[in-house]
This record gives sequence, C-alpha cells and structure tokens, in this order.
Amino acid sequence: MGLNIISRRHFLGRTAGLAAGAFTGPNLLLKGQNAAGKKLRLAVIGANGKGQSDTQGVTLDHTVVALVDVDQKRLDEAAKKREKHHLDSGQAAPNAPKLYQDFRKMFDEMANEIDGVIISTPDHTHYVAAMHAIKHKKHVCVQKPLCNYINEVRDLHRAAKEAGVVTQMGNQGRTMEGQRLAKEWIEQGAIGTLKEIRLWTNRPIWPQGPLVKKAAECPPELDWDLWLSSEASEPYFQFEIPAGANGKRGNSVHPFSWRGWWQFGSGALGDMGCHIMDATFSILGQLIPEKIEATSSPISDTCAPVWSDLVYHMPAGKHPALTVSWNDGSKDGKPNKPEISPHMTSDLAKKAFEKASSGMMFIGTEGTVFEGEAYCSSPVIYNEERYTQVRLDMKAGKIKKTEARSIMPNNPQGEWAKHIVEGGTPSSNFDYSCPLTEFVLLGNLAVRAQQTVQWDKQNMKVSNAEAPNKFVSRPAYRDGWKA
Repeated sequence: MGLNIISRRHFLGRTAGLAAGAFTGPNLLLKGQNAAGKKLRLAVIGANGKGQSDTQGVTLDHTVVALVDVDQKRLDEAAKKREKHHLDSGQAAPNAPKLYQDFRKMFDEMANEIDGVIISTPDHTHYVAAMHAIKHKKHVCVQKPLCNYINEVRDLHRAAKEAGVVTQMGNQGRTMEGQRLAKEWIEQGAIGTLKEIRLWTNRPIWPQGPLVKKAAECPPELDWDLWLSSEASEPYFQFEIPAGANGKRGNSVHPFSWRGWWQFGSGALGDMGCHIMDATFSILGQLIPEKIEATSSPISDTCAPVWSDLVYHMPAGKHPALTVSWNDGSKDGKPNKPEISPHMTSDLAKKAFEKASSGMMFIGTEGTVFEGEAYCSSPVIYNEERYTQVRLDMKAGKIKKTEARSIMPNNPQGEWAKHIVEGGTPSSNFDYSCPLTEFVLLGNLAVRAQQTVQWDKQNMKVSNAEAPNKFVSRPAYRDGWKA
C-alpha cells in the first residue's frame, strides 16, 4: 500500500499518547466530587439498531439505567443484547435497566436517576427527545443530524448552553486522526492554495423520490403514535416504490426507510452530510455558506429526491472564497460522482477514485487531499510524489501537529462520557456540531426550494426569496411533545 495510504490503526495508536488536556472546561455534573472511577447513569432513547452501536463504547464503563424504544420487540432485544455484551466481555451481567416505550414517562419517573442521555432515534424525534433531556439538566449525545430543521438546531444549541450540559453529536469522523491531518496538511501548504472541494455519496440506499403512502396494518409490537412523536397523528402506512427509486431497504418507514421522508428524515444529506462535510467544515474554519445552488431529480412536498447536485458558495476566511460541491444518489443507474481531480492522473489514483462510493477531494493549486470514504479517517495526497514529500516533512517536524486530538478516537459516545466525568469539551459538542448541521441542512433547504438560495445567517432566513423560508422551521408540533 506504501505511498497511497496512511494506516488509520497506525495513527490511532499514535494519538493515544497525545495530551488529553487539549480540551478543557468546567465539569458541572461532578463539580466538587471525586471523578476517579465515576460511573455515569445513562439512558438510551432509540435503544436498538443504531442505539446498540452507539452504546457499545460506553456500556462497559458506565451504567445503562434505562432503555427506550417505541417498538416493544426491539426494546426487549436491546436489553438482551446489552446483557450479552457484558457477558461476552467477561463482566458480570449488570442490573437490568428499566424499559420504556415513551421517553416522556421515563423522565417523569427517573429524572433523578439519570446523568446523561444518548439519543439514536429517527431524525424527527432528535429535537423533542434532546430538549426533554436538556430541560431536566441531563447531558446529551445525539445522533447526526442533530435535527432536520434549522430552527430546531438553533433552539437546541441555545437551550444546551443555557443548561450548561455536556453535549456531543455522533459523527465519529470528528474524533479521528485523519481529519486533523488533512487540516494540518492544507493549512501548512501541502497542496498549495486550496481552490475547490468536491464531496459525494452513494446514498440514498433506501427508497426516495416521489413516494405514495398506502394504508397498512401496524405491527402489534410498534406503538405508532409514539413513533410519530411530535408529528401530526395519521394512520400507519407503507408506501409504493416507483420505478427508478432505490427500494433495497423495504417499503415501511419503520425501522429504516424513514430517511427519505421530509417529516421524519433528511434524505441523503441528513444521513451522510454530517460525516462527509465534517472535514470540510473544520478546514474552512466553521464557515456557513452565503449561497447554495441546487438541482435534483423530481421531489415532492413529502419526499427527498433520488439524486441531487449542490454547490455551496463559501466566503473567504482561512482560505480564499471557493465552492464546495455535493453529489448524491445515482443517475441512469450510474453513481452520481463529481469529476476526478486534475492531480489524480496515475492508475493508482484513478482506481482509488473509481472504488470510492463516498468521499472527498480537497483540490489545491499543487495537489489534492483525497479520501475515499465518509469519515476522512485515512486521507492521502495526490500526486504520489507530493505525498512522499509531505510524509518526510511530517517526520522532520516541518509539518506540525496543531490540532487538538480526541481523547477517544472513533468513539464519540465514549469521548462524551469521559469528558462528563473528567471535564473538558467533546470534539463535536454543540458549539461545533450545531453550525455543522446547519451547513448540511442548507443543502436540503435549497433542494426543497428548487432554486438558488442566499442565506442570511444572522437572521436565519433566505434573503433572495420568501417561499423557501417555510422550510426553515418544522410546521407544527403535537401537543404534549415539545418540552
């Protein structure tokens, strides 16, 4: 593999010895207490599926006291999997957590027994669940995207700061070494002047495009009313999958194919944007675009498109003003990918690009930083000769490590828990991840508007047209759900 890859394992090992003190800050939960050996009492909302993987990195070090899932069968499975994980790890089976289908009831009954909450539900429930946790002064770790409406992102950020809780979004790339390396290389001139960024993904891998709801019998184990949470009450449905839509993951919104529906998910951008756009957001100094152009396959008022092409126009900051392009989905059965960088001319580079179903290219005047997956875990530089020189410059100390490293690489939930106990600020805390999520959701705003939008960040509105502003906020919330 030689020149064209830096082993993620190699760099994760190196980061273990870096200064954990790079992140500092007050620890409100344990103030005045001895933090050594402290076990947090955690609740998991959305306990199976993603909720399982989100707790693997913390469950052996801390105590899960409550599991919540609207599907009783999945809830019971989550409890069994948690017990098995402990036994497989050589630990005694823990005390059984309390099980709930309604997180509001959990907070009513157990608020004083919970320190932190991990939220791994469909997108539309992130905001209401997190706000309930924050209102109870609980630390929160929320899956990406934090919300699927920009107004909710801003509101959640404001509430968390006022409550003084420790926050995190579950975008694991933000904890990895690779993203830091890419930023250090670019800032220290490894590819000359940064001119353009190209991003892409093969998502959606679930049905999108205009979909038609069809009444169906609700599975007996699912509490559909709770699944809807703050959305208006409606009968349980499945949907017809039209020709040209991706139908690999079934025609029911539960438990997976909700992502294509605007009211429940946020399409390919919501699923992968907070991963693939993460390094871009960091490298550009956490700037918000001034203008977004969008074209896509047909959409409806209810569903995201099969493919979309976006161009984010970024103001000057650490780098000159430039464009960030985004391509998702497939066109005519072929992956919707950007053109390959002009620096990627070797057979090795062309094969790496062809193989990459998701990825990123940071194109400079003298080279390109390339990553052929979503998390920027193992970036490389093309052409190969330039990458060889960068590696020598790193070894000689000419390219320096300037970015603070995560204390728990590739484990955002574990990092969050560790900072609650020991103090400090997680890598993707809401000060970082809320504007990142806004960056991502602005793409959906342009797609839904079906026009170029100019974004007034200060006033949180589209300034060149009024109609798109209806997509900034969720239309309504059912009574009893908004904390």
